[in-house]
Amino acid sequence: MTRADVVAERRAYLEGGLADVACWRCGACVRAGKRSPQQTSVQWTVRAGRDCATLAAADAAGRPRALVPTCPDLRDSIDRAAREGRLEVA
Repeated sequence: MTRADVVAERRAYLEGGLADVACWRCGACVRAGKRSPQQTSVQWTVRAGRDCATLAAADAAGRPRALVPTCPDLRDSIDRAAREGRLEVA
C-alpha cells in the first residue's frame, strides 16, 4: 500500500458520507453523516463551535463544553436533513 493509498483511505474514512448541515437555530454548520438511523457522526469546525447557541450558553454558565452531550437544535437539523434526503443514511 502506497502513501497515497493510505491518505486516500484515511480521507474516505474521515469524510466519506459526510455532508454540510446547518443548524436551524443558529446557523452553525457542521459535517454530518449517518451510518444507520440510530448512529450519527458529527465533525465540528472551530467556527461551528463559536456559532453554536447551545455551546455558547454552556460557556456563559461556566460549564465545560465536553459535558454538553449534544445540541438538540443541531440534532433536529441533522434528523431533518436525513428525512429530506439531504443527508444519506449509508
